[in-house]
Amino acid sequence: MQVTDQIHRTVDIPNDPQRIISLVPSITELLFDLNLEEHLNGRTRFCIHPKEKVSKVPVIGGVMGLNHHEIEKIQPDLVLASKEENAKGEIQDLSREFPVWVSDVHNLKDALSMIQAIGSICNRNEKALAMTKQIEEAFSTLDHIPENVVRAVYLIWQNPLYSVNRDTFAHDMLKKCGVENVFASKEEPYPIISEKEVRAKKPDYIFLPSEPYNFKEKDVKAFQKSFPKVEIKRVDGNILPGMGHIY
Repeated sequence: MQVTDQIHRTVDIPNDPQRIISLVPSITELLFDLNLEEHLNGRTRFCIHPKEKVSKVPVIGGVMGLNHHEIEKIQPDLVLASKEENAKGEIQDLSREFPVWVSDVHNLKDALSMIQAIGSICNRNEKALAMTKQIEEAFSTLDHIPENVVRAVYLIWQNPLYSVNRDTFAHDMLKKCGVENVFASKEEPYPIISEKEVRAKKPDYIFLPSEPYNFKEKDVKAFQKSFPKVEIKRVDGNILPGMGHIY
């Protein structure tokens, strides 16, 4: 069957693919949620959830730096990748040999479309539809939250400091929770910022996620020293993802 991925490429994929490789941690977790674990034949070393099951799936490299020899041994009939997280050159190389479907998620709507598309490709339509409905219902409970209740900086890297702009999934999640992203208007999706710029924005919070850079308690103390009037919070980077390919 011919399908269009989220970067508008037409991809020929066999009906009901049996040998799937995921190059994206969130998609790997999705495949388990869709009861596709028996068809998942490869993952990256960053695909660590669900912890109790994923260790049984062979590792074929990192999000970048794929082991093409191992991939060729699997002979996948579907590779699931991400425009943001995977290297363009590696995706192009893989696409010459195997069907590669590429996601491009900037907001909740894109995420729901991705779930539905993968469900359709992998013959899990009903399961995917139920999942997206459940997610939509959960987010509908946030509709009463006013916009821009608090102002925050969301950091994804240290030395240099990287933040996020309005075109990122992290921004969309913050907005739905009533958080104003003070660097939303930056031109780059993941802009480098300075401490001087942070001070000028006068945020209420600085959020330090667990990934892609794993901010520690010592980082909280350092930021608190530099920004004594700002509340510093560590957050779960699995929930509010940042720039996957920054490292």
